[in-house]
Amino acid sequence: MSARALFPKGKEPRYVFEVLIGMLPEAALVFSHDGIGLKALDPSKTALFSLTFHASALEDYFITEEVKIGLVFTAIKDVIKRIGTTEKVEFEVDRERNRFSIYIYPKRGKEAGLLRRFSFPIINIAEEEVPEISLDFSASAELDAGAFDDVLSMMGEVSDWVQITVTPNSVVFRSAGEGGKAAEAELTQDSEALLSVSAGEAVSARYSLDMLKDISSKMRGASKRVKLELSANKPLRLTYEFSTGVLSAVIAPRVD
Repeated sequence: MSARALFPKGKEPRYVFEVLIGMLPEAALVFSHDGIGLKALDPSKTALFSLTFHASALEDYFITEEVKIGLVFTAIKDVIKRIGTTEKVEFEVDRERNRFSIYIYPKRGKEAGLLRRFSFPIINIAEEEVPEISLDFSASAELDAGAFDDVLSMMGEVSDWVQITVTPNSVVFRSAGEGGKAAEAELTQDSEALLSVSAGEAVSARYSLDMLKDISSKMRGASKRVKLELSANKPLRLTYEFSTGVLSAVIAPRVD
C-alpha cells in the first residue's frame, strides 16, 4: 500500500467529488505528506479547480512516498453517490497492483456494519500543464452557502447568466432574459446571509450560471459559507472551506 486516507465524515469527499465529476472527465490526485491535492482545468478552459484535503484534518493518513494517480471520474461517479453523509470513507492507493480503492463503512467502524469496497485501475493521463494564475481581486464577500445557491437558482429562472456586483456595503445579483423577464437580489450588511464584504467601490462582472449552480448546489452540503472574489469584468474565484480541506474554482467572465 502506497497511501491511505480516512475521512471522518463522508459528506465532504462526496460533495467535493460530485462537483469535480460534473466538470472534469479525468484528473490526477497527488498524495503528499501534507495531504491530497488536485489542480485541473475543465475541458472548456473556462474554469480552474484547486482542491486540498489537509492530512492533519483527516482521521488517519499514511503515505510511504509522494504518489500521483490518474482517475477517470466518470468511472467513480456511481460509487461517490453511494456515500452516506455520516459514513466513513477511506481512500487507498496500491501502486504495486496499480489500484485505487474506496471503502465505505459506518461511522462506528469497519466492524460495526456493512463494509463496501470499490476498486479502480490507476491510469496514466496526459496531464495538461496548468498555468499559474496571478489575479488581483478588488472586491470580496463571504456569503452563507445555502443563500448563495438559492439566489443562483432564482437567477436561473429567468436567464443563463448572472451579473454580480459587490459594493462597500452589499452584494447584488441581477439577471435578465427574454420577454423582459428580470430578477434581482440584494444582500446588505444587515442581511444574515452576508457574512462580510470588502470593496473600495462598486465592482461588477457577468458569469454563466450553469457552472456556478452546479458548484453551489453540491458544495452547500459540505460548507456553510462561500467566499467570492472578483474584479470588474475579470474572473471570479469561489472558495469553499470545510473541516478537512478547501475547494476553489476560478471562473472566467462571460463576454456577450
